[in-house]
Amino acid sequence: MKKTITALSLVAALFTASSVPAASATPAAQELPAACAGLVTDLAGKLTKVVSSLLPVPNVGAVTPLIGDLLGLVSALQGAGCLPTPPVSAPGVPLPVKAAEYSGPVDQCLPVVLNLVSSIAGLGGTILGAAGGGLPDIGKITGILTTLLKTVTDLLQKCGLPAPPGGLPTLPGLPLPVENS
Repeated sequence: MKKTITALSLVAALFTASSVPAASATPAAQELPAACAGLVTDLAGKLTKVVSSLLPVPNVGAVTPLIGDLLGLVSALQGAGCLPTPPVSAPGVPLPVKAAEYSGPVDQCLPVVLNLVSSIAGLGGTILGAAGGGLPDIGKITGILTTLLKTVTDLLQKCGLPAPPGGLPTLPGLPLPVENS
């Protein structure tokens, strides 16, 4: 009986020690670095250029450098402490130089950051695949752009980033197919 009480006391002490600091540390809204608003505005501007360069008729030459710019802005957002950096990097890929450490909700934000990078890479693959000849599939581009813009909206919400002035770009209405009569 005495051993049971001692074991339970030890378990209770360990539980208290491990849970009290976490419970007493109330997650306050962290102040974002000043650079975040400017970087989000730049991201929205690049997205506007991407959308206008791809729809209604794709201009592959105009969009190709913008893909790198978008990835560079994600890296800049991570380096400024506006977004979390993935905990593991691919061999040979340098992590962004950090001016500040991200202090927001990593569990909500990091998956969105990874989705954003994946969406940008998917768009880049579609565009660069078409750069060799012919125009890319408008339906596929529209789907990727829809996903990309939704992911950026999620990024603003789940990572606590400020909305850019004027908001994010929207997709223009696609022309209706011409019917033969």
